[in-house]
Amino acid sequence: MRRITGAALFGLGILSLLLAMALVWIIVPSQEKVPLDLEPPDVVVEAANASFVQVKTLPDGAPQVAVEHAGLRSTTGIKPDFEAAAEIPGERAGETLVWNVYHSTRRADTDEMINSSESRVALDRTTGEAVPWAGQCHLEEKADPATGVGCTPGNVQFEGQLYLFPFGTEKRTYQYWDSTLGEALPIDYQAEEEFNGLPTYRFQQQVPEQEAEMDPQTLAGLLGFLAPGATTGTISYRATRTLWVEPMTGAIVGYREQQHRELVPDVGAPVVIFDADLQYDQATMDAVGAEAENGRDLLLMLGRYVPIGLAVLGLLLIVAGVLLSRGAGPRGGHRAPDNSRPLPTPVPQG
Repeated sequence: MRRITGAALFGLGILSLLLAMALVWIIVPSQEKVPLDLEPPDVVVEAANASFVQVKTLPDGAPQVAVEHAGLRSTTGIKPDFEAAAEIPGERAGETLVWNVYHSTRRADTDEMINSSESRVALDRTTGEAVPWAGQCHLEEKADPATGVGCTPGNVQFEGQLYLFPFGTEKRTYQYWDSTLGEALPIDYQAEEEFNGLPTYRFQQQVPEQEAEMDPQTLAGLLGFLAPGATTGTISYRATRTLWVEPMTGAIVGYREQQHRELVPDVGAPVVIFDADLQYDQATMDAVGAEAENGRDLLLMLGRYVPIGLAVLGLLLIVAGVLLSRGAGPRGGHRAPDNSRPLPTPVPQG
């Protein structure tokens, strides 16, 4: 009976070790993907004091374009498109998210709309990186609800990281999307840092001052109102972005963007058309921080703590099984007489 029990304990120990290894090397890595039905919380960045161009319509119907100074509040909302994601064929089937992204910026004091946009983007569920997709698009003004006209598929090619970093983010340089330039630029790892109660990696993207493209009609309108007498001009742009990323989940739990744009006419002095220091508001930090913490806790439990517990249990069961088997005697519980020594030779009696 002891041998049977020992063998059973030994087998359970082996199973515990195998399960621990499966969790670490197979099960958890296979689950390190953004759920297809995930609907991220709205993200709000705000600047207490900013300079920006505001377009208004005067009572007489005439347009007015002026540089204003006030607080700004920008909101980004994301809606997953399950049907579009399900239609992606080939090796990307089941591995791609399709998100409809809506963005609006308003004055903090009057709640007047300053600008809005919408995008459709495809993202890898594991790396968070934009992937090629014919349906991706971007439109600077949101679709008119009355007509349903939105952005034109294929008018932009997103690349790099946009809203997520990879599960298991590394201490290296990534490519991060710059919407003003319409391309991904390097964002460098800087340091490990605790942010809002979470261990994070801090990344920073420096965009040096350079000329940014603007459609001719918009540029002509700015020149007409802000640089009378100019016949042509350019847009000068620079930015610094700092991101705090929870590395296990790739969630961006902290964000700061310092952006500056100037209208540079061929006549007269440059005019600042945008200058702001934008950061997550507290509600956004709380929401994304809680989501990242829950994901991190789950990955730690399944990928570290449970496997360690199973490994320790497995080793104890194996040792117990071996000891129990070795300590078991022959059946019946009686030792056989020791006949290994020769019997004494009888002495003849004389």
